Amino acid sequence: MAEQVVANNTAAQVGQQTGENVRPFGMADRIGYMLGDLGNDLFFGLVSGYLMLFYTDVLGIAAGSIGTLLIVARIWDAVNDPMIGTFIDRRGGRISRLGGKFRPYLLYAALPVTIMGFLTFTSFPGLSEGLKLPYAYVTYILFGMAYTFINIPYGSLASVMTADPVERTSLSTFRTVGALVANIVIMAVVPALVFQNGVPTASGFMIAAGLFVILSNLCYFGAFKLTRERIQHKHVEKPKQNLGQTIKTLGKNRPLVGLMIASFGMLASMMAVSALTPYLYKDYFQAPELITIGGVVGLLSSFIILPFIGKLVSKFGKKELAAGTMIIAIVGNAALFLMPIKNPYVFMAVNFVASIGLGFFNVLIWALVADAIDYQEYITGNREEGIVYASYSLVRKLGQAVAGGIGGFALTFIGYQAGQAVQTAEVALGIKNVITALPLISTLISFVAMVFIYNLSKDRLAKMTAELEERRAK
Repeated sequence: MAEQVVANNTAAQVGQQTGENVRPFGMADRIGYMLGDLGNDLFFGLVSGYLMLFYTDVLGIAAGSIGTLLIVARIWDAVNDPMIGTFIDRRGGRISRLGGKFRPYLLYAALPVTIMGFLTFTSFPGLSEGLKLPYAYVTYILFGMAYTFINIPYGSLASVMTADPVERTSLSTFRTVGALVANIVIMAVVPALVFQNGVPTASGFMIAAGLFVILSNLCYFGAFKLTRERIQHKHVEKPKQNLGQTIKTLGKNRPLVGLMIASFGMLASMMAVSALTPYLYKDYFQAPELITIGGVVGLLSSFIILPFIGKLVSKFGKKELAAGTMIIAIVGNAALFLMPIKNPYVFMAVNFVASIGLGFFNVLIWALVADAIDYQEYITGNREEGIVYASYSLVRKLGQAVAGGIGGFALTFIGYQAGQAVQTAEVALGIKNVITALPLISTLISFVAMVFIYNLSKDRLAKMTAELEERRAK
């Protein structure tokens, strides 16, 4: 028999079941939630930014073989993520003595994910050429599985920490801060450890990965200690619903479908642009010394908007703010694509404005996912945080996989000559067009998805939240 959950929201009742005093939502929860994403993104960022380099320059694996590995890993994710999400949902019917349905995974999965992350970046002396690729397959896929076991519960945690829309927005904001801090640490620390005389080294990767094992575990423990689950559930027996039936109901979840479409295009575009940015400054602007500054521009825009998110959400609503500010990104990206900008600083300035418009969506996305989890309960009567978040996470991973191919295909299409010190003017212009067209297309798609598919306006969200509270009280 599957479990239907009925909410039990009072702090006293939660405390009786978990054996701890559940305090009101506050700054400790925000900081704890930030630490969770900081712990996640240290290794996620290391994998995203440096795994290809480690495989090619340290292990000596051919680039084509790495591409196949990434595709196989994403195919496995399509099977693995929903299974893990369903497992977490079905195991979460009883309140854990460690403090809820999702918090315990911050302890359970912390060591497995960080150890597998360390092994993923380890080159054992004497490892034969024939074993290097199988070793990469095993360690990378196991790292991905371990990461799913901690990321799905962590992402789902926000939906049970609070039901208040503004408080959920603050969690999403602090999660973004955690990701930004992780990226800053990676940009500042990893190159200094990995490179010796401009050459990546096996020992440097091991030191960087070892450091992140320590830092990530400290972050996960801090997240576990500082966060609290306040929306807890008790059992009501219900006829069993299999995974296939559950997945069908996800298609009726319009907020989730809207977020999937918006995030897929947005993430694929952002990661492809990130991969092509060095080519833009090197070949189009002929100013390779500006590559780092150009990459930092997007991070700065996110920091600037963070203090205003809460008040703007309280006034306008999450959907309204995310969709409305996306117009800024559309206009900015259109200007970048249409204008023959030759000055890199002018390009950075316009890109900074466009990044501000996109930044609101990127900050709010995790609060919007929490609302989509509530909507799934609203339309089905089942509390299925794990499978909803896993489905959204899978789409993000597919976006990353697509991004990995877009950059290479685009360079090939425009005639980029690898190893050639200077590219032709036509190729340089092609790079500029690609790197500005992708964000324009993705923001247009995301805007349409948020306006016409995502259906939780400020008023509708308030009504849904009130009705769910009434149901849970029965």
